[in-house]
Amino acid sequence: MQSTRKGFLLISFFSLPLLVAPQAFSQGEIKLEGNVLLDAEECSKGTTAPDCVLDFAIKGKAAKLIYDGMPAEGKMQECTGSVEKFNESGMHCIKGKTVREYYCDFSYNFAKDNFGAGPDGC
Repeated sequence: MQSTRKGFLLISFFSLPLLVAPQAFSQGEIKLEGNVLLDAEECSKGTTAPDCVLDFAIKGKAAKLIYDGMPAEGKMQECTGSVEKFNESGMHCIKGKTVREYYCDFSYNFAKDNFGAGPDGC
């Protein structure tokens, strides 16, 4: 994931479970793979600063579950050759060149108390 923001603190969340419907996966939950980026510069005054944002990146089985469930039509992303989907909330998911490569990103803005688009890529 490329980002135009500078000074991020990387927080890993590889061990967090994602609960899913039993019909989606036989084990009922999958482990999240990915990370969270905290903009250290914008969040230096605390999470209530107007531009303090957490950027989430999810990959693997959890990203595939989200990608497959998004009703948006996939569109070719020229800079990577992957197929991507967006929704109105800002969720952005990519199906990579191979079947096993899935990736989703989104952000959380503390001051606005809402989720939105993740950092710019390509």
